[in-house]
Amino acid sequence: MNHPATMHTGPLGSTIHVLRADPDTIAELAALDWNRSFSRVCLDPVRGLVTLMTPSRLHEDLTDIFGHLVDAAASMVAGAAKNLSHTRLRGRDDPPGTGMEPDCAFYLGDRARAYRAALAEGEAAADAFLDRTPLDLVVEAEITNADEGKIARYAEMGVRELWRLHGRRGTRELRADFLALRPGAPPRRLAASEVLGGLTPGDVCEAVEGVRLSVTRDERTEAVARIVRRRRRASVRVPEDEAPYAAPRASG
Repeated sequence: MNHPATMHTGPLGSTIHVLRADPDTIAELAALDWNRSFSRVCLDPVRGLVTLMTPSRLHEDLTDIFGHLVDAAASMVAGAAKNLSHTRLRGRDDPPGTGMEPDCAFYLGDRARAYRAALAEGEAAADAFLDRTPLDLVVEAEITNADEGKIARYAEMGVRELWRLHGRRGTRELRADFLALRPGAPPRRLAASEVLGGLTPGDVCEAVEGVRLSVTRDERTEAVARIVRRRRRASVRVPEDEAPYAAPRASG
């Protein structure tokens, strides 16, 4: 390793260690079981980074909330969801054991059902499905300086949409950015999700508070369902400046 390791604290209070190394060294480091000591591990040979995170309680709470939130919303909108948290995502040419480990990662709808079918065949079939099938949605709960370049890496892996959350320890404020991703193209900022029923960043941040204060699965589901139902009503509402249809009068 040619550069010293750095350590810093994220906006939610998580501790992040960043090491820089050449691709061959990172491939060798992949043989170590980093997850024994760190909950989030990124071994990225393309960017030459090893990122080791010890998440704060707030970080883990927010990650857990989004697991419930997306699962409930997707069940209503897409009919199915599969959360693949703690799954390391790697490009086709990346060495085994390396890859990105997002806070939340999801297959939605048909891809969620197809992954379940692969999982029923066995772990090898599930791993093969994950290698060849890009994810629908990735959520990053805590943005740090070490995350520069992550967007492009997720795009190269075929991830369809990325939600980046902006919160800070000591406040209840939360802001979200939705980005549509495509390999070889810059990210496109979205006013509403293209993979999850047109939910907006504002919808999602509002739902977070409802899920945070819930103490049962039914309460969490209803907190999300209220937002989904409201978004559905808004999407079908007739514009105010559009004249209502009136059937022609019968002659005579």
